Order: sequence, then structure tokens, then C-alpha cells
Amino acid sequence: MLDLPADIIQALPVDERALLVLRDLVDTSEWNEHNYLMTNSREPVGRSLAEAMAWLRGHAFIARTPGQSTRDAIFVTACGHEALRQGLATVRAADALESGLHPLLEQRVRRQFLLGEYEQTVFVAMKAVEVRVRSLSGLGDAMVGVPLMTHAFREDGPLADPDAVPAERQGVMNLFQGAYAVLRNLTGPRLMVHALCEL
Repeated sequence: MLDLPADIIQALPVDERALLVLRDLVDTSEWNEHNYLMTNSREPVGRSLAEAMAWLRGHAFIARTPGQSTRDAIFVTACGHEALRQGLATVRAADALESGLHPLLEQRVRRQFLLGEYEQTVFVAMKAVEVRVRSLSGLGDAMVGVPLMTHAFREDGPLADPDAVPAERQGVMNLFQGAYAVLRNLTGPRLMVHALCEL
């Protein structure tokens, strides 16, 4: 049973509340959704926990137990155990992927990310960005890395937005230069993944 004040439980975002419920299900070996909700039924917490259960089911972190006659029999799925292992930041990042990636990234990086291959995911994504920038800018194959980003997005570069103010064009160039310089390096993805997980 969750040992938190009602106001704190209600104030939590649904995904954070759901992972607390998931951890509680594992720790208490609870297998009956109805019993769990009845044990935690005091209002208004009961509704908040029912919402968390619905979120868990929608993410396939819990499922109905096969072979049980009661519909309330549940188990924590392999995905649920993995979510507990990886933590909320990874769950939220996976959810963010569901909003859709550019097709060039979708086919190359989603599966790697979901498998937890974060460094390879970032490396492949940045390579795809490089190829796309080179293609759109018309710069030759000899132009790579930070110099490519600089030439493509500089003040008079082929990808600079002529309608943007100079400071914005400079900012976009700096963004691409910096992202490429940090994330395309072999050690960059490792450092950036750890930094993102702290957000």
C-alpha cells in the first residue's frame, strides 16, 4: 500500500504516480487489481490510483493474467519490470517518441532507443542529420561534421532562413554546430544521455 499523503499522491503526474503503483504491485506481490484499489480506496486517492492503473494497462506495464477466472487478476509484464529498472526518464523519452519522428529517423533509431542502445541511437541519428543537411544544402561529400553545419547554416548559407533576424540565424548555426560537435563524437552520446536522464 502506498504510504504517501493523499495530497502528494494526487499532485503527482500520472506517469510518476503509475510507476509508484507499479513498484508497489511488485513489492507487495499483489495480483488482484480490484483488491489493490479497494485497499487504497479512500477518496480522492482511490480515483487517482485507478487512473494510474489505467495508465499502466495502456502502456502494457500490467496485463490480465491468462488462465484466471477473475478479470481482476493482473501481473506486471516484462515491459513493466523494464520500466522500473530503467526509470521514469526513459519511460517519458519512449513516450515522446510516440509523437512521431522524421521518417528518416523513425526507421533507423526508434528500435535502438527502445532496446536501450542510447549511444548508438544518438550516433545514428546524428549521422542521418548530417546526410540530410548535406543533401538539402547541396554541399559536396567532402564537407562533413562541424564545417558542414557551419557552411550550411552561416549567414549566407544555403539553409539559413532569410526571413530570420541575424541573431536567430547565428543561433541556428550554433545549435547545429554544437549538437554535431558533441553528439557525433564517440564519447559525446554517453555524456549527453546521462545529462538528459537527469532532466
